[in-house]
Amino acid sequence: MLKESMEIKTYQMSERSERLDFEIRDWQIRNPIITPHRHEFFQIHINVNGGSRHGIKNVETTYKNNSIIFILPYRVHYSIPADNPNYHIINFSRSFLGSNLAANLFEAEELIGLEHPELLPFLYQGLIDFDFTKEQFAYVMTLVEKFYAINGERKLGWRERIRGGLLDLIGYASEIYNAEMMAQLNNQTNYATQTESFKRVIQYIDKHMSSNLTLQSAAHATFLSPNYISQLLKQKTGLAFVGWLTMKRMEKAQELLLMTDKRISEVAKEVGFDDEGYFTRRFKQKFGASPTEFRSHRLNKGQ
Repeated sequence: MLKESMEIKTYQMSERSERLDFEIRDWQIRNPIITPHRHEFFQIHINVNGGSRHGIKNVETTYKNNSIIFILPYRVHYSIPADNPNYHIINFSRSFLGSNLAANLFEAEELIGLEHPELLPFLYQGLIDFDFTKEQFAYVMTLVEKFYAINGERKLGWRERIRGGLLDLIGYASEIYNAEMMAQLNNQTNYATQTESFKRVIQYIDKHMSSNLTLQSAAHATFLSPNYISQLLKQKTGLAFVGWLTMKRMEKAQELLLMTDKRISEVAKEVGFDDEGYFTRRFKQKFGASPTEFRSHRLNKGQ
């Protein structure tokens, strides 16, 4: 059984993909992570050969031939490949399918089915096994082949074509498993009060991360007790307040380093570090490279 703990690592797109928007690769390119972990991007496993073990939602399943695993951002999971692996991994950023998916929706899973029904396969993975017949899976593989071809060339319009293919793949699984997913949706427990409180906290953190943010100030602003916020964050993310705040600051720093030409000192201040040297040390501790090295490396690779 999969157990969450403070030691569970959250991987950024830059740590598991060559590109920061979309990647498709087979099992030979990178070793899987066999210990429980989470990541801030979407992931889809296309299993041609079965036998691999995958843990998610406190359940470990041995997947069959011709199956798909949909992994939601921030969901704890692990994967142990079969002896004769044959699978494809698709990674894509939270904003790839649309800017409205880049927000903190994924830290509040209970609202996904209501706000974004196109993501239901990701929400119900672990409750539903997405297995396909040979004929059905043949269509899946035509989409996979298109992803490889389009991504390899990245000509004008590539993003729109791959985005359409991903929605086709997700929609195809939803169509085949319509009855099972509707049953889950109809039986979904109402966690509205807790979910709204959680969204309020994480939105406040995102908006005020450049300030001297503390657990007490967040509690005061969101009309919640510090203890309740601590329990809520630990339950939802596995991280304490400071751990979550630091992770979000590092995510924002990555984005600013790659998407703007702001000086390192400016980036540091924007994510809540008055001391540029301390920011640089924390960034290097997290990503294994200084902010300057990280920016230079990614820009040189055309990212």
